[in-house]
Amino acid sequence: QTAKLLAAEQTRADSVEGVKDGIRSGFLNIDEYMRNFSDLRQGLDRSGSTAVCVLLSPTHLYFINCGDSRAVLSRDGKVGFSTQDHKPCNPREKERIQNAGGSVMIQRVNGSLAVSRALGDYDYKCVDGKGPTEQLVSPEPEVCVLERAAEGDEFVVLACDGIWDVMSNEELCEFVRSRLLPNKIMAKSVDMLSFSLNNADSNYVLIMKLRFLR
Repeated sequence: QTAKLLAAEQTRADSVEGVKDGIRSGFLNIDEYMRNFSDLRQGLDRSGSTAVCVLLSPTHLYFINCGDSRAVLSRDGKVGFSTQDHKPCNPREKERIQNAGGSVMIQRVNGSLAVSRALGDYDYKCVDGKGPTEQLVSPEPEVCVLERAAEGDEFVVLACDGIWDVMSNEELCEFVRSRLLPNKIMAKSVDMLSFSLNNADSNYVLIMKLRFLR
């Protein structure tokens, strides 16, 4: 169903702005669709989720972020781009939260939630008179577009906050780069990384290789 909702928004896929608009609309539609899940509708499930995605076209990379999971591009042997985490203490996020009648305490929405954008988390999306992108927590993704560099683009790492809490963009890219060789399997190295972090938070990593490293 998620794929259908996103596909329905690709009405101007020949245009970069059209793709960005479709992605934003798709996220808002998905968030509204999720409200009808029985457990969420009955208040049995009050959870939410961040989301980070990368869309590749023949000419562009679309980085899509909603929350504090992060995508990082390695280009020409260094960090070429990183999405920005949506934290309540960020000035733009804090302004929206306060305009919706909330507050930021101990770097959390109303002293509780550590992210300012997410799918779900409907307890923070019930302010009367405010649209979906004006709530305490917004489902609107941030979409950044980069032109692809055929020779320079190496790989993209997508990971949840449990990874970025203890490693910098540069550290993780170097870890991946040193192990990302032709025909070499990364799974064991990533498992070892997650284990070595010894972090109680969830540790999920997805690596998208854009070309073989020499």
